[in-house]
Amino acid sequence: MGVVFSKSLFVKQTFLTLVLAIVLSLVSSAFQFFDGISEQKAQINQHFEELLAVVEKPLSEAVFRLDVAFAQQQVNGLLVSPSISHLEVRDESGRLFVEATAAKRDFYLPEFFTNYFLVDLETYERELHLERPAFYAGNLYLWPEKRYLLDAIFKEQVSVLIYNLFKDVLLACLLSLVFYFLVTYPLMRLTESLSSAGYNEDIPLPKSFHRYHKSDELGNLYTTFAHLWKKLHKALSDLERSDSHSKATIEHAADGILLLDESNKITLVNSTAENMLKMSEDELKSSPLKALHTSSSWPDFLEVLMNLNLGSPQTVEAVYQIQGVELPVEIRLAKYRIQSRVETILLVRDVSERKEAEAHIHRLAYYDSVTNLPNRQYLSDKLLDVLKNLRATKASSHAAVVFMDLDRFKIINDSLGHNVGDQLLCSVASQLESVVKDNIVFARMGGDEFAFLLSHLGDDKRRVEKVIETFIRRVIYACQQVKKAGHHEVHITASLGATIFNGDETSAEAIFKQADTALYRAKESGRNTFALYRTEMQAISDMRLEMEKALHHATEAKLFELYYQPQTNDKNQLIGAEALIRWKDEHKGFISPAVFIPIAEEIGLIVEIGQWVLDESLSQVATWLKEGKWDPSWRMSINVSPIQFQQAGFLPMLKEQLEKHEVPSSCVDLEITENMLFNDLNSSLEKMHAIKRLGVHLSIDDFGTGYSSLKYLKSLPIDRLKIDQSFIRDLLTDKSDEAIVLAVIAMAKALNINVLAEGVETLVHFDRLHEMGCFYYQGYYFGHPVPPKEFIAQFVHDLPTQSPSS
Repeated sequence: MGVVFSKSLFVKQTFLTLVLAIVLSLVSSAFQFFDGISEQKAQINQHFEELLAVVEKPLSEAVFRLDVAFAQQQVNGLLVSPSISHLEVRDESGRLFVEATAAKRDFYLPEFFTNYFLVDLETYERELHLERPAFYAGNLYLWPEKRYLLDAIFKEQVSVLIYNLFKDVLLACLLSLVFYFLVTYPLMRLTESLSSAGYNEDIPLPKSFHRYHKSDELGNLYTTFAHLWKKLHKALSDLERSDSHSKATIEHAADGILLLDESNKITLVNSTAENMLKMSEDELKSSPLKALHTSSSWPDFLEVLMNLNLGSPQTVEAVYQIQGVELPVEIRLAKYRIQSRVETILLVRDVSERKEAEAHIHRLAYYDSVTNLPNRQYLSDKLLDVLKNLRATKASSHAAVVFMDLDRFKIINDSLGHNVGDQLLCSVASQLESVVKDNIVFARMGGDEFAFLLSHLGDDKRRVEKVIETFIRRVIYACQQVKKAGHHEVHITASLGATIFNGDETSAEAIFKQADTALYRAKESGRNTFALYRTEMQAISDMRLEMEKALHHATEAKLFELYYQPQTNDKNQLIGAEALIRWKDEHKGFISPAVFIPIAEEIGLIVEIGQWVLDESLSQVATWLKEGKWDPSWRMSINVSPIQFQQAGFLPMLKEQLEKHEVPSSCVDLEITENMLFNDLNSSLEKMHAIKRLGVHLSIDDFGTGYSSLKYLKSLPIDRLKIDQSFIRDLLTDKSDEAIVLAVIAMAKALNINVLAEGVETLVHFDRLHEMGCFYYQGYYFGHPVPPKEFIAQFVHDLPTQSPSS
């Protein structure tokens, strides 16, 4: 027996199986190890990109609002993940906005492992953008904790390697034992039995079999009975295993499974279906399939079920009725034949979460997140539907689109904050819902722009126009009511433009353009009014669009230039100059600032233009000081737009410009209008005091034309009032203007404030102002605005030479 065992295939098979199992396990584990690291890197990259995508919008809004606390809360929330070591948020200029660093931790693996395996895992960066308004807010930087990530990867991969090695060795041992007990040992027993039986018995084996297998175990087989028995036993084992697998698959499937017979009665149910449908297997088997469906869902499903062909699966959506609650489901149907029977299997999946997600996506796509009103896309789709209906019916019925802009909203938004602005928009939306009827779609187009789509207005265009005008007046009246926005009571008005159409228009965008054109006409008419679109307005709209394009080009290419108008005292001595912007277009020549400055304010270019004016004028003063052509006691008057003044970065920008050009702050006089104080006096006062602490002078320009001058004048830290030229022009002929000028001079004298009169054009005006006690002047009588070289040539004479430090 020992001799036979030593020569058997079992020893060879066992040895080779163990060696091969160990080698293959190590090789496959090594490949799996490095492949696992690559997969983990991909998952890490995806994980960090998803984290950055989640916080991109809130961080963009936080940077836009300068909300450091909210931004810090967002990055601290990210730092909860142990896979992050450091976070930074930098604004659009690269300055650090907020940052957060994880606490120091100890790791098992040395650092050179990290540098080897995760050398390509670098810092993650995400640009921060806002869609509305379009704004580049800065960047978010994320540094991963590589040693933590590698620790996790190693723990997982090493466990897998050990598990695979143990599994493969164990499998090899089991295979060897199976081979021994199923093949070698039975063969040895059979050999012994056959040996005892002798060789005289008729053994049904061919002679060739004895010739080729005489020296091994197979040569000792004397019958095929044992071989057939083993095959039968193995087949039965496989069948039982397959049956067990099928039952486990059905029972533990994530989808509910219902098996139908040829009569479409339920014959098999898994536990997932029981839980989903809240019914036991017995209840489901005793219930007709129709009882699961809602009345509206069953006919379509039954049609699919009846027409289903063998081997042609289909997927349909249906609605189940579960204990009075509707459950949207997705059903995969497959019909097949088993022996002589035809069965149908239904794989039922609960898609309620997916439906909710689709509804949420639909709301994001078609509704405004601030006011919950329909958005521009929704209104465009509805307008297309109205146009299709008008064209399909070929009726002469009319519809209309009305655009509405809130007047001065940008100033309110910038001065009181975007939160207050959003609350104001919500208040307007809520108040206007009272004027919206069934045939009206009310939408927010973006920013402070709203729109109305009115349909089924009738055939008579004149009557339709009256209906539109009545509706618009109701909207204007609603907008004029006091609005609550946070702790503020805000007064606001609206400008509206409307266009009436009957389906002949080419596209929805063409109708929108007409309404927009009418809106601009209303704004040009003084705001807080409305205009109906007329064909001749389009040319004006095109001219404005052309002006906007040209203004953008001029701003980018710095095509502006500064002229300087002298300011003198009563002895005709120069006391300074006012820097006045000029724009000479290559096609239209000089364009008045009164024309392009309001447009620049509306399209958001005024801040950039104002910064250029400040930079250019201070550069000119610096040059004249070095050349000894500017007395340090003179002031350069520079106009500041209300929008630019309300910017959070105005004061830092002013400091930067003064330091850049090394101009004494006493040489600078900023001219602001009193209207900018109307929105937020406290914030404006704080900024004005900060400017005064820099040593810069402050003047109120166009004094007397605003709303709050007399009320707040005593609290303003100003050095000079500039009487508007409209009062000076008719000073000699209009007693009212004369009284106003006298009152301003007397009031300024009582408050110890200097007064400068603008628009002094004749000697008679000069003499009268001198008699009234005004001793500082600016106007054509003393000099027109001229370029820098001409200003020096005309107005600077016999100036004592100044040292560069003076």
